[in-house]
Parts: sequence; C-alpha cells; structure tokens
Amino acid sequence: MTITRPGFDLLGHRGARGLWPENTLAGFARAMALGVSAMELDCLVTRDDVIVVCHDARLNPDCTRDARGQFLEGAGPPIGALTFQQLQAYDVGRIKPGTGLAAQFPRQKPIDGTRIPSLASVLDLVKASGNKDVFVSVELKYDPTDSSLPTPEREPYATSRRPYSRSTGSPVLHGRGRRRGDAAGDPTPARSPRTARRDGPRSP
Repeated sequence: MTITRPGFDLLGHRGARGLWPENTLAGFARAMALGVSAMELDCLVTRDDVIVVCHDARLNPDCTRDARGQFLEGAGPPIGALTFQQLQAYDVGRIKPGTGLAAQFPRQKPIDGTRIPSLASVLDLVKASGNKDVFVSVELKYDPTDSSLPTPEREPYATSRRPYSRSTGSPVLHGRGRRRGDAAGDPTPARSPRTARRDGPRSP
C-alpha cells in the first residue's frame, strides 16, 4: 500500500493542548474535528502493564486532581507505580489556576471528569471516527537515568499498535523512545518536509 502525504502536516500536539486537556480522548476527538492531519501523543506503562497516554512520568500537580476534586499538592506518584484502575481515580481535565501551565495555555477549556486514557482507547477512537487521513505519532516515554522509574520493554508498545497500523486507514506514523538529554529509539520514518504543530492559541 502506498500512502501519499501532503507536503504540510497540521500536527495536533498532545491532541491540541492549547485548546483542550492534553493527551485525552476528548482532546484527540476535538483535534480531529478541528481538521488536524496528524496527532502526537506520549505513552507510559502502568504497574499492570497497560500502555497509557501521558507525557509526565509522575502525575502532574498542575493538571491533576484526586478523587476529592483537589489538585495534588506536589508531584504525584509515578505512572508505573499505579495500576490502570488506580490511575482512573485522577481527573486531568482542568489546569490549576495560577500555575505556569495556566499562563502558557490560558485558552484551554476544562473538561471535568477527564481521565488518562489507554493507548488502545485512543487508537480505537481514531478508528471509530472514520477519519482515514489522520496519522498518529507515538512517542514512548522512559528515563533510564532515574532508578525510581521503570524502563519498559519496547515489544509491548509495538504489539499494542501493530493491529491498528495494519487494519485501519489511520496508521500509526512512528514510534520513538526518548531518553533525557538525547533522542533514542527506533529510527523515525521519513515525514513530510514541513510540519505545523498545533497546540492551539497561546498568550502573546
């Protein structure tokens, strides 16, 4: 199968985090409705080996609330220390007012009740949308310099996305691992010569 890509990609960064909560089903759905041609997302692995879509190795207190609806006081537990079910107790649908993240994305619209999704649910969302033009760029997060964080094997990532890339019109664009301080992982296939990243509007 030959896939022809346009010379210019409109990339929804973590969905479109300047407009909606990052790396969430609601954010990805709205990014596709907005008309992006590619979406970038980040993945980590829970304690029970569920691949989830999340940028930060630990729960981010600037956008994470507990079961009582209170923002975390400091950095939360590592994603890898929680089961997927435990992770679902946290709400990531709103930025904490007064934080640097709030200043960076003042137009992000909160969606209360939003949870960290599994990678499978995001790829199912893309498939169910019927959008055969959007590509999904998966970045695999790990940090071997931090002994408190697990370093997952790559094979589960590859296995999880293989059926989607083969059977849908929205194939995963690439998988990439990144170490702190350098880029590492599988070689990235050739991409369009120009890519626009869509976080959404930012403050001047």
